[in-house]
Amino acid sequence: MSQNLLSITINNKDYQVRSNASILQACEEANIEVPRFCYHEKLSVAGNCRMCLVEVEKFPKPIVSCAMPISKGMVVYTNTPLVKKAREAVLEFLLINHPLDCPICDQGGECDLQDETLEYGSDRGRFFEFKRSVEDKECGPVVKTIMTRCIHCTRCIRFSSEIAGQETLGSFGRGEDTEIGTYIQSFIKTELAGNLVDLCPVGALTSKPYAYTARSWELQKVDTIDFFDGVGSDILVQTRQLSAPNYNNNKVLYETKEEILRILPKTNGLYQDNWISDKTRYAFDGLKKQRLNKVITYDRKNLNNTGTWPDAFFDSSKRLFRNIFQIWEPQTQSMFRPGKVVGIVESMGDLETLYTLNTVLKFYGSSDLQYSNTPIKLNVDLPLLFNLNRTLESLDNLKSLIIIGSNPRFEASVLNTLLRKQQLAKALSYMTIAPFSDFKFKQNHSGNGVRSLLALVENKIPSAKGYYNEENSSIILGAESLRGKNSMIIQNIVRFLGKKLYVKTLKGDRLGILHSNITSLNFANLGLNIGSRSELHHSNINDLKINNLFVVQPHKISSKKWISSSVYTHVTSFATHKSTNIISDKILPIKSLYEKEGFIYTIEGRLRKFYKAVTAPTNARSVDSFLIALCRVSFLPKEWIGILNTLWSFKDEVVVDTLIEKSPINFNFNFLNIKENSINVNLNPFSFNIEDFYITDLITQNSPLMGECSLFLKTNNNWAL
Repeated sequence: MSQNLLSITINNKDYQVRSNASILQACEEANIEVPRFCYHEKLSVAGNCRMCLVEVEKFPKPIVSCAMPISKGMVVYTNTPLVKKAREAVLEFLLINHPLDCPICDQGGECDLQDETLEYGSDRGRFFEFKRSVEDKECGPVVKTIMTRCIHCTRCIRFSSEIAGQETLGSFGRGEDTEIGTYIQSFIKTELAGNLVDLCPVGALTSKPYAYTARSWELQKVDTIDFFDGVGSDILVQTRQLSAPNYNNNKVLYETKEEILRILPKTNGLYQDNWISDKTRYAFDGLKKQRLNKVITYDRKNLNNTGTWPDAFFDSSKRLFRNIFQIWEPQTQSMFRPGKVVGIVESMGDLETLYTLNTVLKFYGSSDLQYSNTPIKLNVDLPLLFNLNRTLESLDNLKSLIIIGSNPRFEASVLNTLLRKQQLAKALSYMTIAPFSDFKFKQNHSGNGVRSLLALVENKIPSAKGYYNEENSSIILGAESLRGKNSMIIQNIVRFLGKKLYVKTLKGDRLGILHSNITSLNFANLGLNIGSRSELHHSNINDLKINNLFVVQPHKISSKKWISSSVYTHVTSFATHKSTNIISDKILPIKSLYEKEGFIYTIEGRLRKFYKAVTAPTNARSVDSFLIALCRVSFLPKEWIGILNTLWSFKDEVVVDTLIEKSPINFNFNFLNIKENSINVNLNPFSFNIEDFYITDLITQNSPLMGECSLFLKTNNNWAL
């Protein structure tokens, strides 16, 4: 028998369980159900609901199983008359003041109190006094409170203090006057507030946007992954079929369509914690507001005209055809000179879209494909240079960490919760060189900018000496901080710092790059970085003479930067919503990543597949289908079109990953040590990578709830409204 296992008896059967397990955990491993309200496997043990009482031999009273560790030879009973009577008494006590509003409660169908009462409760009540009532609390735009239903399990308090890192919720009062709320009237100012709804076993904390919308048994469920950050958390998209009347020749036809009602986290086995941010959970309502469902064209007088997909297709093919051949223009009495074709992708850049757009641009002799308005000058020749170089599971071996130019709380919320969890468990030391922000864990803030990095290299920061001698130290560099002139200098300094760290195990690399979204990750994995191969990095925009500009999901892309006054630039935007920053000649409605299936890369270097959850609007198309159609009429070689058509038809991630690895990325060892254009080092501090966590792209910009979260969570209290 292994030293890590102990032999115990549960209900007259012998089991081998972990030596550090509690009685409740031992029963779970033996597939024996023990009811509970306060216990949660990802939170600390409270032991205050008393629902998990079991009988243990030689103990005079029932034992709280979640708080009692096992011992060798322990004999446990979970189905004796004493245990049954104890559970019945606990439920009777909990239902004394619980309101009888199950028919209007949003927790109906998912309520633990309903299930446990049906299984273990009594068939009648003995309480005939007045029930107490508790005033509801205003906690913000996400969480709806009906505190009379609260059973004081304290799950929300423990999550707020242990996971979210916000000491806001607490319990005050004694006896019948006990309440759970905020000590001072304030909002729950955390980007993880939606997880409180999942944790609450009753209807005390429910989702405010989902209130009175649907019942759980009415919803269809689709497993997919999150695409608002680079973690790629597994989520469960729950939809409902809608029937809208459609009149045709005085006959009523019904057209069925899905609608996303809510998004929940899902455990995938890759890592234990499955918390998701409020942006992941609620930003989908941006797809319902001001959604583009028609092709929009603009003439020279900036008049809005409704176009069609065939018109847009033939216009784009004609303009791209002129970029290949010199054509005599009768109007100007001169030969038309081919100009540049440039592509910019800001968000929703899955592998299919980026690969197809890059192939089309290559055919037209252009390598000018860029991520966002200002490029990230990151070396993408080797995965070691742009990946996080560790899995989330390897954080268990972490001893110390240096965070440079990054805000993990807003760039990767799940990663931030894991860092906080490791610090609380092992008292880890974290050093930050970045704009000061509340990361919700203790940090040794040692500066902000290249000057602080140089001081760190020269050992001028006394508190940093312990990081070099600590086993399994690591550095995380924010990819968003590599947008300035010092990007290559910063990377070289950080790599030098990584060589000084002492790593005993091989489960995690010294240096990792943290990307804030999937688009930059997909750019890097496809080798589509403008820092070394594109003229956009070495030339002025006015000198490039851009004739055709393709933009995908423009959010912060400005017309002043990309449209020159000397050359007419035809702008084609692929977007789910209109953008106010750039003037487009054509706006083509496209599918969101909720409305298609494809592949993305995560910060761990995993290739993940996401699935279609809902049907796209009638006129919405995918970007790659439009580009492949352009290739068919633009003399693209047949083998190229065949690759584009067949690459994404595979359902297996391994096959797609193999095909991507075989795609040419023009590797050159000379790019491993890229030098800056100027030898002068800019000592300006790092800027904030994400100005507003809740509004980062077109979908969140058009989300009413994200706008409300951005506004309300900056308010100091809730009594001043």
